Amino acid sequence: MTGKRIAPRRPENHNVVLRQRPYKLLVTEVAGPTGTGRATVLTPRPGYRIRLVRLRMLQTAGEGRFLVEVYFGTAPNLITVPSQGIDILAVPNIGSDSTRTFARREGPRGLRDEPISVRHRGIAPSTPLRIFIDYTEEP
Repeated sequence: MTGKRIAPRRPENHNVVLRQRPYKLLVTEVAGPTGTGRATVLTPRPGYRIRLVRLRMLQTAGEGRFLVEVYFGTAPNLITVPSQGIDILAVPNIGSDSTRTFARREGPRGLRDEPISVRHRGIAPSTPLRIFIDYTEEP
């Protein structure tokens, strides 16, 4: 069997220039609320959106286990806007819990100027939880 040999394509013939947006991971620490009402823990810069990479809560005092709703927006609770929910964390006694860690550009993203809010389900601790938020801001 004889055939014509075809030369492989050369990369220089198919140059594609990719222009990626700059990726800047931001980390912040805030004190959690001590009541059962909604509290804003992170607000983006004006005109930007928050894309969550990971949110971690740490309880330093032994007060029991707490359930914490994490969601985008300013609704009073997660039941009101389930489509904006991020997670419900069960923070153990003197321990920590976190959302899963999302890959680049794959985490939940809020609308422009939409904050991240938290709310305790049931009872709230008397000592504030420490909340660590890894996120990016996108135009």
